[in-house]
Amino acid sequence: MNTFANLLEVKELSGRKTRFYTIQFEDKPDTEFEDFLHRHENQEGLKEQLDELLVWLDEIAARRGALHWLFRHENKAHALPPKLRLQHLDVKYLRLYCLRLNDNVVILFNGGVKTTDKAKNCPNVRTDFNQANRLADAIYQILQSGDIGWNYTKTQLVIAPNFELEL
Repeated sequence: MNTFANLLEVKELSGRKTRFYTIQFEDKPDTEFEDFLHRHENQEGLKEQLDELLVWLDEIAARRGALHWLFRHENKAHALPPKLRLQHLDVKYLRLYCLRLNDNVVILFNGGVKTTDKAKNCPNVRTDFNQANRLADAIYQILQSGDIGWNYTKTQLVIAPNFELEL
């Protein structure tokens, strides 16, 4: 069974340095990033971590750009917050999976509270981790095929109005 999704810009997060995109599955009312926010915004003990993550997204969009060292490498995908921000936290922390395509373009997926050393072993994030890697693989393939492309400066994606990502 094929699943279809759209790739949408998150305009309220995008800034001068970086544009953010996310995935909207055809059978879900929220984008993946909206689902991530809604599931964690009122969870006990996560407000501070979610706020810090949103500050990082703003910092990336407006001032720094999506520099590679700000992202955790997660197989084919990436994750936030940066490793340097986690030194003060215990093992339980909020992880947002994404795909950093370059300094100017990041695709936000979903995530959760990681409670084990390895994401693949964590009951909270295993599904999001695996999905992020499947999405990253599909996005790399469609970029190579030319089904989506870049503007001339590679600062934003060019997506046809009727484009659907098939998984």
